[in-house]
Amino acid sequence: MADTPDKKPWLVRMHYRMRTVAFAMMFVASALHSTGKSYSPGLWLLLVLLFLVYPHLQYYRACRAPDPLNAEMHNLLTDSVLLGMAVAALGFPLWITFSAFLGTVSNNTANMNWRGAGKTLLAFPAGALAGCSVFGFNLSTETGWPATLFCIVGLTGYLVAMGNISYSRIRRLRLTREALMLREAELMDVNQALHRNFQEIDVLHNQLREQANRDALTGLFNRRYLDSTLDRELARCKRDGQPLTLIMIDIDHFKQVNDTYGHQAGDEILLRLGTLLAGMARAGDVACRYGGEEFLLLMPTMPLDAAVVRAGELRTTFGEMVVPFGEFRLKATLSIGVSAYPGHGVSAEELIRHADKALYRAKHGGRNRVEIWIPKAEASDAQ
Repeated sequence: MADTPDKKPWLVRMHYRMRTVAFAMMFVASALHSTGKSYSPGLWLLLVLLFLVYPHLQYYRACRAPDPLNAEMHNLLTDSVLLGMAVAALGFPLWITFSAFLGTVSNNTANMNWRGAGKTLLAFPAGALAGCSVFGFNLSTETGWPATLFCIVGLTGYLVAMGNISYSRIRRLRLTREALMLREAELMDVNQALHRNFQEIDVLHNQLREQANRDALTGLFNRRYLDSTLDRELARCKRDGQPLTLIMIDIDHFKQVNDTYGHQAGDEILLRLGTLLAGMARAGDVACRYGGEEFLLLMPTMPLDAAVVRAGELRTTFGEMVVPFGEFRLKATLSIGVSAYPGHGVSAEELIRHADKALYRAKHGGRNRVEIWIPKAEASDAQ
C-alpha cells in the first residue's frame, strides 16, 4: 500500500517501532546486568537517554527531514555508533555486546545490503573507541544468567520480527508485481482490441475511399478519381520522358436503347462495357466512367500508335458482343476519340478537350469508328 502524502514513509515508521522496542530491551538487559554492580549516575543517565529517549528523537528528526528515507539511513549508522559507545561504557558484557552488534549489523544489511554491513563494521568499533575514551577501558565480558537469558530471548524475538518484516515486504512486492502483471495483461488485451479496431477503421476508411473513387454501377473509377490522377500521371510521364494516351469512348445511340428497352437494358450495356474496359486495362492504366454513356481510358507510357490499335480492338470486341436482356439480344457500337502527350497537348485539360473533339469527329463521321485528334482536321471542320 503506497504511502499517502499525509503519512511518513512506511520504512521510517517501522524502524521507529523496532528501534523503540529493541532499545527498551537493551535497557532492561543493561539493568539486569547491573545487579551486583555500582553504576554511576552519569552512566545511568546515558543509558536512559540512549535506550529510552534517543529512539523518539531520531524519529522526530527523520520526520522533519526533507528526505525522511535518507535521514533514516543515517539514523541506522548513528545507532551503530551509540550502541558501540554503550557497550564500551558497560565493559563489553558478552551477550549484551553480541546482541547489540548482531542486531545493528543485520538491520543495516537488510536496509543497505553489504555496504550497510561494512559501514557497521566501522561505525560500531568507532563508537566503542569513543566510549572507552570517555568512560575508560573496562573489559568485563561476564554476563549474569538473567541478562544472558533475556538477551537470548530478546535477540531471537528481534531476528524473528525482522524476518517477519522481510516476509511482509517480499509478500507486498509479490502482490504488487502480480497486480502489475494483471494490469499489464489487461492493458495488452485493451491494446490488441484497439489495434483490431484501428485495423477495422483502416479497412472501412479504405473501403469508403474506394467507394468514393468508384462508379457505383460499373465499378470503374469515376471522374473525381480521374481528375486527381491525370495530373499526377502526366507529370510523371513528363519527368521520365514517356508518352501518355487518352481514349475517350461513347456508346452509339445509347439514348435509343434506353427509350426502347428501358434504363435497365442500358445499365446492362454499361456494365458489359465496364467489364470489357477493366479486362483490357494494364496494371498502370486507369479505366473510368466519365459520365453517362461516356468512358475514358488513361494509359500512361502508351505510345499513340499502340493506343490506336488498342482502341480498335476495344471497338471491334464490343461491337461483336451480344448483351442478353430478357428475351432480347442487344448490340451496340462505340465511337472513340484519341489524344496523346506530347503531340496533342501538355496539360490534362488540353488532352481531355482534344480527345473529346476527336470523339465528336468519330460520331459525326458515321460512328463505330476511332478518330485521332488532328489540329488541321479540326480547323477544316470549323471552316
